[in-house]
Amino acid sequence: MKFTVITRMLGIAGLFLFGHWATAQIKITYPASRAVFQRDQRDNSTIYIAGTYAQPITKVEARLVKMNEGQGIDTDWQTIQTNPRGGVFQGPLNGRGGWYRLEVRAWDGTTLVGQDNVLRIGIGEVFIITGQSNAQGFQQQGAEGAKDDRVNCITYDNTTANSLENPPALSFRQLGADALVGPRGQSAWCWGLLGDMIVAKYRVPVLFINTAWAGTAIHNWTESFDGRTTKSVFTGQDLPAGMPYGNLLVSLRYFSSLQGLKAVLWQQGETDNHLRIPQEQYRTSMQLLINKTRADTRRYSSWMLARSSYNLGRFDGGIINAQNQVIGTFNNNVFAGPETDRIQIPRYDQMNGDGGTHFGGDGLRQYAEAWFASMDERFFSGSIPLLPLPTPALTVTCASTNQSINLSLESEIRDKDNTVFQLSNVTWSNGQKGRTLNVTAPGTYYAIAKDETGTTFISPSVTITAPLVPATPTITQAGTQQACADSTFTFSTDTPVANNIIWSTNITARQLTVGTAGSYTARAVNPYGCTSAASAPASLVIQPKQAPPVVEQRGPFSLQAFPPEGAVIARRQYDWRTGNTAVGGNSEVIKVTQTGQYSARSKTTFTLGNSSIVCNSLYSNPVTYVVNENASDEIIAFPNPSPDGIVRLEMKENLKNASITVSTLSGQVVYKTQVAVFDNQLAINLSALSMGNYLIQIKADGYEATRRVWIK
Repeated sequence: MKFTVITRMLGIAGLFLFGHWATAQIKITYPASRAVFQRDQRDNSTIYIAGTYAQPITKVEARLVKMNEGQGIDTDWQTIQTNPRGGVFQGPLNGRGGWYRLEVRAWDGTTLVGQDNVLRIGIGEVFIITGQSNAQGFQQQGAEGAKDDRVNCITYDNTTANSLENPPALSFRQLGADALVGPRGQSAWCWGLLGDMIVAKYRVPVLFINTAWAGTAIHNWTESFDGRTTKSVFTGQDLPAGMPYGNLLVSLRYFSSLQGLKAVLWQQGETDNHLRIPQEQYRTSMQLLINKTRADTRRYSSWMLARSSYNLGRFDGGIINAQNQVIGTFNNNVFAGPETDRIQIPRYDQMNGDGGTHFGGDGLRQYAEAWFASMDERFFSGSIPLLPLPTPALTVTCASTNQSINLSLESEIRDKDNTVFQLSNVTWSNGQKGRTLNVTAPGTYYAIAKDETGTTFISPSVTITAPLVPATPTITQAGTQQACADSTFTFSTDTPVANNIIWSTNITARQLTVGTAGSYTARAVNPYGCTSAASAPASLVIQPKQAPPVVEQRGPFSLQAFPPEGAVIARRQYDWRTGNTAVGGNSEVIKVTQTGQYSARSKTTFTLGNSSIVCNSLYSNPVTYVVNENASDEIIAFPNPSPDGIVRLEMKENLKNASITVSTLSGQVVYKTQVAVFDNQLAINLSALSMGNYLIQIKADGYEATRRVWIK
């Protein structure tokens, strides 16, 4: 029988629910709060982060920030992944031992898109507890929970189901007095106290996983290899198939793959004393068990063996010798645990009239202290830890039909030692097998992969949202638009921010800025790479480039700008300047009373449908104007004589509420107008008058002047 290893969707800490994209631009889906990752012998580890994002991004960064002072070393922002695809990101984050807040942020170019964080992420020590009842623990015997927030356990309880199938989503909790230390531990026992001691000395968090099984002899562990059945020593009944070894193997294949492992803590021997098992038989079975776990996982896990045999007032030196023989085997990576036979004699349950084997009350504290004393510098420096394994890369792409999504898992994983794990057995969350999955319906998907030895890898989860094919976008600037020859025009669409846009120019961007006349369309591309139909076209007209005007002096106090020869007939205004200083007024003629270099540029208005734009020319060549210092404040009329009847009036000073009257020499008024502000050249049209002499009179408050003009 093959074991089906515990499965867990990476990042199910708060399952990323369908439709969540509408409320969060980026979401961490792995790791879960209180997850602890095994550090190496130099206090370093790698956390493999995964998550989802809801709009196009170009980079994901992460960092660790210590929860409290003295609980770790903050990291700088580290790039987790560049240019992720398919709505999912993943990558490694390196850190030192400590208790952290994990922060992740996403960028689109230089724009911060979103941030997320998970509290209480640890880099520290991970232990698997196994053996029999003094490892499994009991309720109601005085077990104390950990006081420190950094001591943790797994909440998964497999004591009833005894399942070798995939369990529900994994979660963690602080190892309080009421904790059940999954998958089988029955109480905090001595482990909460031991965790406090480790945290206090080494200042790193601890995670305990308990696979112990009360009343088991060493042969129960070896007989249950490969899914076989063994009988209980005390009831004579069959234990569940594959148990007790199954829980240990599951934890080694699955939990240590994700979290890593410092050591397996073994507390057993009491039942073998009861059975009078010979020393060599125990030694052989104990070594066989250790070797089997390493063969079944292809990883060389460390062990720490308690020297334990005490049962009902009797000691068994042969069992203790057998345990010491395994510990003393060269290059076995097995360390000496506590000598428990002298702790709390008589035992707690004997003093309470129930047997005479189990610790309780103050004996649990002594038991914890004995374990801690064994975890000396030799153990922490010599024990070879198993580090967390990388997560397999998940690729999310649109199918060639553009109607469904393809998920693909990479075929192999390499760890830091360059060990290759071939992912030969892949099962998706919907039950389908194989390295690829074609998705035709919304939902959350992930893959569970195992190598040939059963080591388990969990892919990141991806939430596929509807619609699988994006809706056709509408270009906001519909119809025909226009732009000046020396400028650009920007098109945009109404597509949701989760989608990107690919334009008919093959530019991929939310907006398209162009300066070339033509017709343009857009397609929406969702995070999975599926593409919509093309939008209705929008066109762009480029108006002709405007040549600079020609500036001439047109009167004693005026300059005039003329469109260049061949310029289109259009409505124009002008910007004027002297040097780099703007001059007021925007008409073709301006009044000047200061010496300087003057130039102008035209501002031509083009109207297309309901749209109007103003296109500017370059500034003209400068014209030098020199003020006549001897000019009087008298009115000047020119040209005189006027060949076409158009007479221009100028004066150096400005007048308000000026009255202009034209009369014959005999006094008959032939033309009259009122000017609110006379501050520029004024042209009056007398072309309808007969040829001859006329008098032009100007009156204003405190001013009156008359000039004679000749109309040819």
